[in-house]
Amino acid sequence: MSTFHEIRPPQWPLAILRFFIKKEYLEEIEGDMEELFYDNIARWPINKARKIYTVEVIKLLRPVLLKKLGRSFTLSPYPMYRNYFKTSLRGLMRNPLTSFINVFGLSVAIGICLIVYAFLLYDRSIDQFHVNKHALYLTTFSTEHDGERQQYGLTPRPLGDRLRQDFAQIKNVCRIEEAQVVIKHEDNVFHEQVRYVDPSFLDMFTFPLKWGTPHTLSDMTSIILSEDMSVKYFGDTNPLGLDVLVIFNDTTKKVFKVSGVAAPFPKSHDISFDFLVHFDNIKVADPAYNTDDWRALLPATFIQVDDPAGLRAIEQQMKQYQTLQNEAQPERPLAAFSFEPLTTLHERASSLRDAIVHDYNVEGRMGMPIIAIFMIVLACFNYINIAIVSASRRLKEIGVRKVIGANRRKVMMQFLSENVVVTSFAAGIGIILCYFVFLPWFVQFSGWPLELPLLHGNLWVFLAALLLFTAIVSGLYPALYISNFDAVKIFRGSLQFGKHNPFTRVFLCVQLVLACITITAGVVFTQNNHFQNNRSWGYDQKHVVYANVPDAPAYDRLLAAMKQQPGVIRSAGSTDHLGKTFSSVLLRQPSHQQYEAGRLAVDAHYFETMGLRLVAGRGFQEDSENDRRALVVNELLVHQLKLTHPLGQQFEMDGIPYEIIGVVQDFHHRNFFNPIQPAVFTLAARNDYRYLSLRVEHGAEERTYQALLQQWAKLYPEIPFQGGHQADTWGTYFHSVNRSETFNKVIASIAVLLASLGLYGLVTLNVSGRIKEFSIRKILGAGVKNITTGLLRQYVALITVSLLIGAPLSYFFARAYLAMLFAYPMPMDYSGTGIALFILLSIVLLVIATQIRQVLRSSSVEGLKME
Repeated sequence: MSTFHEIRPPQWPLAILRFFIKKEYLEEIEGDMEELFYDNIARWPINKARKIYTVEVIKLLRPVLLKKLGRSFTLSPYPMYRNYFKTSLRGLMRNPLTSFINVFGLSVAIGICLIVYAFLLYDRSIDQFHVNKHALYLTTFSTEHDGERQQYGLTPRPLGDRLRQDFAQIKNVCRIEEAQVVIKHEDNVFHEQVRYVDPSFLDMFTFPLKWGTPHTLSDMTSIILSEDMSVKYFGDTNPLGLDVLVIFNDTTKKVFKVSGVAAPFPKSHDISFDFLVHFDNIKVADPAYNTDDWRALLPATFIQVDDPAGLRAIEQQMKQYQTLQNEAQPERPLAAFSFEPLTTLHERASSLRDAIVHDYNVEGRMGMPIIAIFMIVLACFNYINIAIVSASRRLKEIGVRKVIGANRRKVMMQFLSENVVVTSFAAGIGIILCYFVFLPWFVQFSGWPLELPLLHGNLWVFLAALLLFTAIVSGLYPALYISNFDAVKIFRGSLQFGKHNPFTRVFLCVQLVLACITITAGVVFTQNNHFQNNRSWGYDQKHVVYANVPDAPAYDRLLAAMKQQPGVIRSAGSTDHLGKTFSSVLLRQPSHQQYEAGRLAVDAHYFETMGLRLVAGRGFQEDSENDRRALVVNELLVHQLKLTHPLGQQFEMDGIPYEIIGVVQDFHHRNFFNPIQPAVFTLAARNDYRYLSLRVEHGAEERTYQALLQQWAKLYPEIPFQGGHQADTWGTYFHSVNRSETFNKVIASIAVLLASLGLYGLVTLNVSGRIKEFSIRKILGAGVKNITTGLLRQYVALITVSLLIGAPLSYFFARAYLAMLFAYPMPMDYSGTGIALFILLSIVLLVIATQIRQVLRSSSVEGLKME
């Protein structure tokens, strides 16, 4: 237990007392206050005694006891700051070119920073509008393969019901299943995705209804629409009570009554829906659907808990379900169940496999702040150089101020205050540029629904912090540099202004390096775009059209009709299709080692039809019973399993033995953002065919596709066609690649512009400090060559050092950037960096040439005049 005197008075009131009270009174007052504190400790609780001590200290802050604060607390009078403001505005108006350079550079950088702020605000607010967000969790499980743990966003089908029954602390459970169906209302017929959910869905998640009531979701014949779907099928009218036909498959249909329409979703959402129906309707769509099957998985199971602190106890009791799952599916054992909070689910989505949420912003979350830092640094360095150049026209003003008594601190305050005015002006223009130019372009360009809420309090906090940071970073060095001028040297004219200032060269060197990096990124992305467009898919996708069929009879009817079309060379049926569906399986070797691979079930003609090349063995034989237990694998699987002689190797899949009969060349099932996966082909049962693929003659692709549409319309007028050209399977991917190329070119152009302005400032600084020198040279007969050499000499070393530093940094940055975005980026060489160096060097020489021309055209007499 603490002794009486170990308890001390609060320290911060004591510090205030010692700072403000005169020394002659301090010792006596401090002793009396301490004695009073210990007396109060004996009478009152400690907290109350400390409060009394603090109040008494404040009472002692009387004028008679306070010491004089001295010069450190004398604030410059208001008229002085008003004068600084006027001086700043006059300076902006007197030098329009340099003012434009300063304000333009800073406003562009601030505008880009505001776009990054809008993106980060959007990213951090995704799915944060739900009222119960702190109580909602996604149930997940983890598996281990080859020592690596992988977390999945899926859950076994029975788990939701068991959690609801076994844990009183779980308030709500919502299972989510998804399916592709056809929705029909009058003449509107479309393929759509419907979500089967428990009635608790609208209680757990905050999706208020524009029309209708949430409890109708418990009705098996009710359907709730999003606002977009309501407009799509019913226009602007209220559809409550109207019927829609849901076609689950070729033989199963059901009429639903619209009982609700959701209000518009917040723009920052990931979890959403188009159509909601009661979960038990899944048994209508698929009578064989078994909710007690531990081997089958649901897309998502969410829980809502009363107290998030008790979630740890629930996780510890999940072992019983892990046992049930592993007994039902021993070939794919679970390592653990866990719960992911909704508040961080979007950020964690990239590390969850097969999750209902997706994180498309990973690269942007890392890359966009880097771009903003690049731009603000370039703008600040640009401002520094221009600010020092501008000071050359104010040397006499600075000298007069120092002569009449202004010390260095006051001169610094003047220039920093003026810089704050300029930066504030640039911030205002930056907001306008961002709101009316940058943000609309970026939203259209990227597809992200970004907003810049001007009434958002955090925006102005961010803007104030950005303004303060920019003002200090860009203005501190010029203020320190300029305030150090000697007044005597200014009036004598002996001040060597700007002639030997290494820091401006360092600033420009950094600008040139950053510009070199961004130009290289733009050039390399252009080269990579060409590489991606011409990269082999691993098969011939150019002369293939396909159709998604509802069942095997539809496949037979469509195939019979298309065989009569001229130009069709081959046809194939399959359960899965390249670029569309790809199931996951586990292969077990006799040694009981397990390997995960993708599976495509195809017919015997699929390899020839799709142009997949066999490198060993053979393909499937039609109507061969032995090939029902045969595998054709890709090269990557052979390589990963280190199979020196893959043909004849035995594997077990779903408890059934299979034998490898062929090896096919590696192919891309998904776009080039994703790595090639180990894959196996199995022979599909004809009753399971869901895709018809047709290889056609060169030039007959469009004609065959139109014939496919016509035949489909004849056979299935109620069902919208799903299919297309195989070469268009990755349409969004190539659009994304082109978009990245354009974005990097824009950023490179802005960086080059800012760096050029900085170079212009440095060259102008040098020229303004050597006007007399060049004038004397011209009078003595110096020509273009002499003056050009004199100007270029001091920049040769600077440019050389910048390019020597920038070239390797640009190369490694571009390579790392490509590797982050693409699983298969183009092989990097030095051509991209070489082109970037040539572009940057040409721009640098062009900027210097403008100053050489200015010197040559200037009057030697005017240059020799003394003001």
